[in-house]
Amino acid sequence: MNYEELDRILYELTDLEAHLQDKELSDDMIRNRILSRALSDDRLSGQNNSRVHAASSMPVTHPSAYHYSLEGDVLRLNVTGEVFAISRHTRFVQMVKHTHNLFEMNYVYSGTFYQEIQGERFEFKEGDLIILNKNVEHSIDKVGANDILINVLAKNEFFDSSFIYNILGVEILGKTIASILTDTSREKNFLLFHTSNNWQIKQTIQNLLCESFGSKQANPEILKAYLTILFTRLLKSDSYELFLNKGGKKSNISIMELLAYIKQNYLNMTLEQTAEHFRYSAEHLGRIIKNVTGKTFSSLVQEQKFIHAALQLKLTDQTIEEIAKEIGYQNLTFFYRKFHAFYGVTPKAYRKWVKQDEGNPMPL
Repeated sequence: MNYEELDRILYELTDLEAHLQDKELSDDMIRNRILSRALSDDRLSGQNNSRVHAASSMPVTHPSAYHYSLEGDVLRLNVTGEVFAISRHTRFVQMVKHTHNLFEMNYVYSGTFYQEIQGERFEFKEGDLIILNKNVEHSIDKVGANDILINVLAKNEFFDSSFIYNILGVEILGKTIASILTDTSREKNFLLFHTSNNWQIKQTIQNLLCESFGSKQANPEILKAYLTILFTRLLKSDSYELFLNKGGKKSNISIMELLAYIKQNYLNMTLEQTAEHFRYSAEHLGRIIKNVTGKTFSSLVQEQKFIHAALQLKLTDQTIEEIAKEIGYQNLTFFYRKFHAFYGVTPKAYRKWVKQDEGNPMPL
């Protein structure tokens, strides 16, 4: 499948969309029909809002066993089948408030979408990519023919430890994405990337969709390879935000700014100084960092310090004692112990490896 064929499939109306084009359905009608798993063409699909049962509907990668339940007035999507699915959002009908029991990523392929997330309304435009944490309540307004939204759903087990640790790495943004993928973050949050000016990200997503929609049996390893490229590109993005909502109080903080601040000041910074810089209380900022990264502020700063120490061992001839003091460790024995905990070897062994045996596996 080429990009022209992909566009044709994405913009083509399904039978369900053709039927919905002139209909007005209330939230209650939609909710009831989803829960009743109506299958006829004149009803909404009982599966994910992005999928339809019509015979001519767009193919969906690894179709999963979707099941909606009602928790209060909020629909909850539970997936009990396959671990990964890509689909296109159904147009001409609003999607009522719902949550998921799995990771979700939305990509605005074209047009404009309005979503309500945790009670706050957002406008998303072409190129915007949203990574939603589990249990985030959200709804989507009714959209038109040229509004194309791509949904990616995945269970925890789809992203193995190699992907989590090798691709996402140790940087704060990578840790934040990892905490969402693995559900270690307890905040009801989402990450927003503005990628409209990044042709590489769009091309990667197009390739992912061509593989997904271009054959009846998409290759999961190829899909994972494209996702690896996508997340690698996202980690290099210079335009993203983290939105938080806890206890009914809305707040947002730029992960880019927080990451840059820690990178610039990790050798001499405190939580109190950082909180003052971002106009938060120290307690609240510490809680935000813990919830979105799974680590405390001091742990993140310590990791940055030992990344610095390892780099100094590799690039300079400073003594180990000098490097230890540079990152704030006066007790050399304690520095050795912490370095070994991070890298599995002593500072001396690490320096020998990077200077003489780089390219071979690090001795453990």
